Amino acid sequence: MNTCYGTSVRILPRGVKLFIDWKTYRPRICIGLRPSGGEDFTATTSLGAGPLVHKVNLHSVCTVSRSPRDRTMTAPIPIVRKGVTITPFSLSASSFSLSKDRPFTPSPLPSPMPSPPSSPPPLSSPSGLLQATKDALERAVSKRGSKNSVLTIDEDMRDMCYYYTQLGTEERSEFLIHMATSLSIDHKAVQELIKHNPEFENGSPDAEAHVMRWEDRLRQALQPPHYWVASQVSRLSGGVKFLVDMRQDLLSTLYTKTSDPTNSAVLKTLDATLRDLLSLWFTVGLLDVQRITWESSCSMLQKVSEYEAVHPVRNWADLKRRVGPYRRCFIFTHSCMPDEPLVVLHIYLTDEICRSMKNILQGSKSSSFDEHSMSKNSEDPSSINTAIFYSITSTQKGLQGIELGNYLIKRVVRELKAEFPYMTKFSTLSPIPGFAKWLTGMLARAQRGDLRVFTATEVNALQIFLEVNSESEVYDRLKKLFTTNGWIDDSDLVSGLETPLMRLCAYYLYREKRRSYALDSVANFHLKNGAVLWRINWLADRSPRGLSNSCGIMVNYRYFLEDCENNTRTYLESMTIICSDEVGALAKDASEVISPSSDSPCLSPPLNSPPPVSPPPVITITPDSKM
Repeated sequence: MNTCYGTSVRILPRGVKLFIDWKTYRPRICIGLRPSGGEDFTATTSLGAGPLVHKVNLHSVCTVSRSPRDRTMTAPIPIVRKGVTITPFSLSASSFSLSKDRPFTPSPLPSPMPSPPSSPPPLSSPSGLLQATKDALERAVSKRGSKNSVLTIDEDMRDMCYYYTQLGTEERSEFLIHMATSLSIDHKAVQELIKHNPEFENGSPDAEAHVMRWEDRLRQALQPPHYWVASQVSRLSGGVKFLVDMRQDLLSTLYTKTSDPTNSAVLKTLDATLRDLLSLWFTVGLLDVQRITWESSCSMLQKVSEYEAVHPVRNWADLKRRVGPYRRCFIFTHSCMPDEPLVVLHIYLTDEICRSMKNILQGSKSSSFDEHSMSKNSEDPSSINTAIFYSITSTQKGLQGIELGNYLIKRVVRELKAEFPYMTKFSTLSPIPGFAKWLTGMLARAQRGDLRVFTATEVNALQIFLEVNSESEVYDRLKKLFTTNGWIDDSDLVSGLETPLMRLCAYYLYREKRRSYALDSVANFHLKNGAVLWRINWLADRSPRGLSNSCGIMVNYRYFLEDCENNTRTYLESMTIICSDEVGALAKDASEVISPSSDSPCLSPPLNSPPPVSPPPVITITPDSKM
């Protein structure tokens, strides 16, 4: 938005509003702005006890060039009124913010149209504030255990947090290494305490009390000082969110700065401290479940759109469809981060378990996309008996390793059962993010002669389809086609690959394991929740991402509510996967092709039949080895 000729605007707490360009009289979308009738705009911000409203002349905040060739904005001097700094803003690509003289964390406005990030953010440049961040941390730590006021310590912590948010990427890594190293456990003090280990005399109350006091001193010595720092930061407004973001930086540093064994060890200790604290603060009892609708705040809808990592949101109409009739969207929030969705779950309501994403993302019970058809009254509850969980996203990388999604699914199931009494079937339509990479590796091994992935008949058919003369050339061509997704345009090749790829996918999900559990991360997540590996669907996701990740194949993990606890226990304790007969048969066929020796025992155990669950369909499930 490059022009605002004479237009005055008003900042609103929520909402996308229509902005009329007075030069061209064309409507434009504007985030947080709305035309008003006066020359001023009203900025509302919350400081302390209540909101402060400031009326500021638009032309005193920004200057707009009226030249048609040069529509740029000059950067004015910030206006400070009653302790509030109104920073310069641009009505083009940049954003604006209202903050105190020293904001705790920057909060730029999102772009008007939701577009999930396609690449990691670029490295931020150095700020020159690294030493100031270290000094603020040292001032705060030096007051630990002293008679200084808590307010004084909080002020030093605010300084440290503010300076940290201004650091560049490399500076943050250096600061985290400094923090983990300088605030690590005092090993000499621990050794001294161990040397003076008191002897425990049975039946002596004084000796027992002496031992307990020594254990308490040892416990304090084994607690690193950065535990105290994290606890102090969590008391600040926005402190918990700061620690979540800091752990995200820490995990990135661990992946890139682990060449030094000492640094790696202290960084892992710092990560363990933050993970333990965050696990306590983000327990399921402290989380709130919210349903997202088109009436939810614009900022929350924007975040739900941008955080969608499984099936990216294309535009506002797509977003409206995903929170409209025959759809449900639920999120987990925390009282310390009320405006941040922690986990986002998208659900499709229907009368059968879906085999493809096409109907979910494009189809609708309504014939057209308009206000009347998208109204809530257009839903027919009597036709809904199935819930398809087609996307679940953990939005905060700093909460990696903390289980949240499984609790959200269980809470949402209760909500849906209460809303739709006739709902009996719960299933996912899930991606298989690691299958294509695993398949490429298997083709490379087959090309070397280490194993077989196709039968002789399939190899001969593929040689005809690909117009090559040898089996080695088949593998070479397929690796290139799977990399470029070029195979999807050849209908004969697609038909010839369906049987072997479905077989190999079942083997990957059912047999391939990591530390005795499912190799595929999505499968491991749902199997830990008690789901059944129920059905594999050919070309269920024809999007470029779906083809690149899993050759378009998707899988249904079905939740039989009465068996979920037993399935979870079986998977976690026995490391066995419960699957349907259909998947088990495909995995067994793949095992016989990959390991054709008749002398070797069958890799797949006999399939057992549990008591029938939901009437249609009745399936036979089997405890066994992997996904």
